[in-house]
This record gives sequence, C-alpha cells and structure tokens, in this order.
Amino acid sequence: MGRAVSEPAVGKPAAGKPASEPRRFGLDAIDAERAKLDAAKDAAKNEDKRSTARLVALTNLPWLIAFVAWLIWKYL
Repeated sequence: MGRAVSEPAVGKPAAGKPASEPRRFGLDAIDAERAKLDAAKDAAKNEDKRSTARLVALTNLPWLIAFVAWLIWKYL
C-alpha cells in the first residue's frame, strides 16, 4: 500500500526499458566501442598521410619555380 504506482517492483524491468541487464552491464559494448574507435583512428591516420604529402609538395613549389626562373635567366 505504501508503494507508488510508478515504481517498478524489485527484479522486474520498468515499462519501456529493455530487460537485457547482462548486456547493459557487460563489457561487450565497451569492446565494440573500442573497436569502432580504433577503426576511426586508423582511417584518420591513412587520410592524414595523403594530405601531408600534398602539403609538402605545395611547400616545395616556390623553390621549384625559383630554380626554373634562375635556370632560364642564367642560360637564356
């Protein structure tokens, strides 16, 4: 008689909540999230290498232009 209507009985899941308590407190979900994180990190590393190579090529471009201009000035 003293229990409120909205409180679930002990040992029974509340209405609208899943009854899979072992999965909720298990480590499987943590392992799955770590696997997703590792996959995202690997993808980010591979993408970063490609953009870094392009950036290095752009930083060398002024030196190449200056060298070609010097060659033209010197030999023509």
